[in-house]
Amino acid sequence: MEHAPKKPEHRWPAGVPDVVWAPLAAGALMLLVGGIGLAFRQPLLFPSLGSTAFLQTESPQLPGARFYNTVVGHGVGLAAGFLAMLVLGAQQAPSVLATQQFNPAPAIGVLSIVLTLLVGYLLRALHPPAAATTLLVALGGFSPTITAIRTVVIGVLIIAIAGEALRRLRLGQG
Repeated sequence: MEHAPKKPEHRWPAGVPDVVWAPLAAGALMLLVGGIGLAFRQPLLFPSLGSTAFLQTESPQLPGARFYNTVVGHGVGLAAGFLAMLVLGAQQAPSVLATQQFNPAPAIGVLSIVLTLLVGYLLRALHPPAAATTLLVALGGFSPTITAIRTVVIGVLIIAIAGEALRRLRLGQG
């Protein structure tokens, strides 16, 4: 059985427990993404970024918290969701989140999760919050448009860059 890496002994700032650091750092990441979105009148904050911030600040030592895994993982999740929609011919299906009515979303969700995990393994880019991104696509939270793709990419890049800086700081990697 594989065990998660142990939390490092030398964390910065010294003496600040995770119970204080993680919530404050995650909150700062959410404020950053949300604030930039407000400033540019773009909805850059979406649910899977909360999970990313949680992972980066609570478990910064895990591979899934790294910059590469964050960016590639969400990208794979987004692409897998849109590919699953295309394969199942559901590009025009209404959002189950908005209509609360049945559509092909369960099948899209299954296929998109399978693709996200498969490609994530192949690229060594596993990032658990990417499963939420792919499900947002499958449930109709993101339409297959340039605007939606741009929103996800910019939001992910902001949190990946800032989160990586906080992650490295916490791990004492400067």
